[in-house]
Amino acid sequence: FVMGHSSGAQLAALLCTDERLLRAHGVPFSALRGCVPVDGDTYDLPAIITTAETRRRAHGQPEPKSTHRAKFGTEEQHRDFSAVTHIAPGKGIPPFLILHVAEHPDNSAQAQRLGAVLRAAGVPVKVFGARETNHSRINTELGLPQDPCTRELWTFVDAHRGAGS
Repeated sequence: FVMGHSSGAQLAALLCTDERLLRAHGVPFSALRGCVPVDGDTYDLPAIITTAETRRRAHGQPEPKSTHRAKFGTEEQHRDFSAVTHIAPGKGIPPFLILHVAEHPDNSAQAQRLGAVLRAAGVPVKVFGARETNHSRINTELGLPQDPCTRELWTFVDAHRGAGS
């Protein structure tokens, strides 16, 4: 199982959709049982860049010192660093549980986008929006017995850990 929070969510999703990354280390997708990205905002970099730039223009806000456009290089790199770019039917992409903060519009939109592209490719996926939490708490409370994301995680792991595990 591959899991990551925030920027780690992007990396987990990318690792589990871009076969080149695992192949470089002699690891096939079949070694993966599942992927759990937690509250990421960059599964589709061109979309989040467009969203942020449109929002800034609409509200007359200045350009921040650091943007996704600048951090992630060229437009070609933006596509290449986006998990949604690498999703296709028949690749053996593992099942996904996408956890996100339901009240965060950008992260929710990115979670739904990733889920939709996975679904369209026939990859088993569940998108779960946690309520009454925030970007830090969704991560720090993961593992606590009363946490809704934890219950989703254990259900996911139990369903996909494979026979004999």
